[in-house]
Amino acid sequence: MQTPATRAPPLLATRDLVVVKLGGSVLPALPASWWDDAAGLARSRRLILVHGWSRPLREWRERRHATSTFLVNQHGYRSRLTDDEVIGDIREVAADLRDVAGRRLASRGITALGVDAADDSLLTAEVIPQRWWVDGELRAMDNLVGPVSAVDSGAIRRLLGQADVLVVTPLARSARHRYVNVDADRAAAAIAIAVGATCLVLVTDVPGVLVGAAPAPVLRASQIADLLGEISGGMRKKVTAAASAARAGVARVAIGHAAIADLMAGRAGTRMLA
Repeated sequence: MQTPATRAPPLLATRDLVVVKLGGSVLPALPASWWDDAAGLARSRRLILVHGWSRPLREWRERRHATSTFLVNQHGYRSRLTDDEVIGDIREVAADLRDVAGRRLASRGITALGVDAADDSLLTAEVIPQRWWVDGELRAMDNLVGPVSAVDSGAIRRLLGQADVLVVTPLARSARHRYVNVDADRAAAAIAIAVGATCLVLVTDVPGVLVGAAPAPVLRASQIADLLGEISGGMRKKVTAAASAARAGVARVAIGHAAIADLMAGRAGTRMLA
């Protein structure tokens, strides 16, 4: 059954469920101690890893002498121009990232199932017709990007029964498109909300959310609108996603560069409260 990204009944109530988003630039470089912590967590809780791909995709395309194009839409939001060729490259890069995560966990005795969320119909997205700034003017262009509109929590439940950890590539389907590029931070938040996760952790390459010169140990969702001007571009999406999960009832939400257990416990990173 597909559900919108709103609070759902607890999934597998006998074991807490934790959703972790790993930036594509972070995942391959995480130290052994990070994976030791993740494996320990997977022995007592259900764990979903959702990965991004931005830097690996850029490097992949540069090796093939292809550049990534970023556009700004009529509302001022920046997005990667995504066509069928870019989707193909994302899927190649994502398969490698899923393999890295799977091997790291398997070496610690943890079974991992890697899935493409579009292939398994886990995520539905809405591709909204938009205009994009090109050469100083707004033009209507096909761009295979859009927000997550639904999460199939039942399918996730079935897949979680097949392994200790589910590793998810956050591509989505739409009514008219086989693959849609969705923001990985927002996708992780939508999954956490839909499956009733107790924790959402966004693992990035910085210690936490910088407000001024230092990471903020705690932020409230109600503060985010006023703070966005002080937060750098990539982090804005993370804090917006984190705030949406906190508002929807995910009990522990954190952002930072540390072991999952430390971020969940508030010993590192920035904790997001409703």
